[in-house]
Amino acid sequence: MMENLHKIIQQHISNGLYPGVEWKINYKNNIFQGKLGYLNIELKKPIVTDTIYRIWSMTKPVISIVVLQLIEENKITLNDPITDYLPQFKNLKVLENRDSIISNLVDIKQMPTIKNLLSHTAGFSYNFIGDAVGREYDRVGLFHSETTSLEEEINLLATLPLLYQPSKEWVYSVSVDVLARIIEIVTKGSLQSELKKRIFDPLEMSDIAFTVESKNYDRLMTHYEFDPINKKLHDP
Repeated sequence: MMENLHKIIQQHISNGLYPGVEWKINYKNNIFQGKLGYLNIELKKPIVTDTIYRIWSMTKPVISIVVLQLIEENKITLNDPITDYLPQFKNLKVLENRDSIISNLVDIKQMPTIKNLLSHTAGFSYNFIGDAVGREYDRVGLFHSETTSLEEEINLLATLPLLYQPSKEWVYSVSVDVLARIIEIVTKGSLQSELKKRIFDPLEMSDIAFTVESKNYDRLMTHYEFDPINKKLHDP
């Protein structure tokens, strides 16, 4: 079985779809693990056993778990409107319809709730989705800076319209970033410290953080993106 897995993964790496792959499979208490490929394609630097990977949107369930903990602690409820914690959203407007230009706006009918944020039904969008609201996120540079705080980014988001009326649609979105800021407000602590205290330390996740210490740079997987036109990986 492992020999076949090696062949399949190696083919994907050889075809330039992935720089490298690492796996660990627990099947009926039998552990199967291995790794193939590179941390850095250009330098031909092989993957190491303690490679550090960017987990991207897998931060979303982590944030959501902390929100559920706060609900259990009776510090927030699912039906709380976001303006209970972020009053700067009180003047939210909504795109008239999906085909509207960004200036065609209507009044919001009901404020997004914690539940809407958790379920991506709050009305927000994402930069890469390409709708009018997502393009506006890009135009104003939302979540493009390495120096702004989460508070500053959410304050900027509060000045932008929603894509649709809350609860009316499902769109994968920046709503979990809003939840992250609510965590900071409710706990009166930084997001990183709350995640460390509530999730990472209890689970002994010692290498997970929003930044990588310089001593660990040699373990960090180089970030690549697949170029479908040239059919190759490149560093964006």
